[in-house]
Amino acid sequence: MAAAAVLVTGTSAEAAAGLQPVPSPNVAGSDFNQLDGVSTTTSGDAWTVGFTRPAGTLTFHALAEHLVGGKWAIVPTAPVPAVDDTRLHAIAFRAATDGWAVGEDTNAAGPANIAQSMIEHWNGISWARVPSPGGEPANTRLTALAIVSATDVWAVGGSTIEHWNGVSWTVTLSALPVARLLGIAAVAANDVWVVGSNGARHPTPVIQHWDGTSWSQVPQPVTGFDSVLHSVSAVSSTDVWAVGEQNLNQTVTEHWDGKSWTLVPSPSISANSAQDTLDGVIALGRDDVWAVGQTLQGFTTDQTLALHWDGTGWQIVPSANPGPGSNALNAVAGAGAGQPLWAAGFATGGTPQFATLIETTTG
Repeated sequence: MAAAAVLVTGTSAEAAAGLQPVPSPNVAGSDFNQLDGVSTTTSGDAWTVGFTRPAGTLTFHALAEHLVGGKWAIVPTAPVPAVDDTRLHAIAFRAATDGWAVGEDTNAAGPANIAQSMIEHWNGISWARVPSPGGEPANTRLTALAIVSATDVWAVGGSTIEHWNGVSWTVTLSALPVARLLGIAAVAANDVWVVGSNGARHPTPVIQHWDGTSWSQVPQPVTGFDSVLHSVSAVSSTDVWAVGEQNLNQTVTEHWDGKSWTLVPSPSISANSAQDTLDGVIALGRDDVWAVGQTLQGFTTDQTLALHWDGTGWQIVPSANPGPGSNALNAVAGAGAGQPLWAAGFATGGTPQFATLIETTTG
């Protein structure tokens, strides 16, 4: 079991220990299992979502797993027709009895390969499907969630921003209709951030902000082509982090200090022989931020990548690669001091060929 990189000295004991894999279930009879989102609550409750595929088929099905008694277990998602292709990409919890998961549903009875959003709610007992909003664009695939309160929830995907007011979901107008929106973080009802790219063939990053009334585009420092922001997380209104990739092969991290976004130097495994990207970030404090993703070693095999911010700089920390093939971490979450950090993704090359991957801190 190899680590993605050697720790750079000068960080916390928890970061020094890095991320270690824990057993996570795969659906029986599947050949493909992937986790895209993870969430925790202050009570230590943890969930992850993704999708799975029965061996010998081409149709994916939504997958949810819950940490119960220290072990991860598969939990049934909301019922859908077995012929539908359904995938969950993000999950967020306000409390153990109030959680949301979002993704996509390609309805077999509808137009071929045209997806609509899939939105599910957890009430403490089971997952239930919640109607997608009217006026939603075709091929809406929701990829990120943020919760302000029980009556104030946001989701994004593609060029779509959607909002829950406690009664129903509605579509709001993005500040840049051609954007490809991938991540969202909420500080307050009038302070929400969205990140992604401009959707062009050679994209540049996009950051948008909600002030309680409308979305606006906010200047950000990365100007190079083939650069995307995948995730965003906030400590406060003056401490927000966004992460992704730039120039196709380097990690990128940006920070908001309440006045402007600045580019913060972040390490990559090797700019010459690897493609490094950060897909998830969780900001727990001014000196405690984690980002996860993957590095393409020798342009052949992905390996996990994890970074930690200690208040002065980003450092690569150990992360595990249990699969003999490619391994990747797609999301990271944590509830704060005294609570474990969780990262989720996939590992390949074993049985099943694509297996769920969950890693956690031990410090």
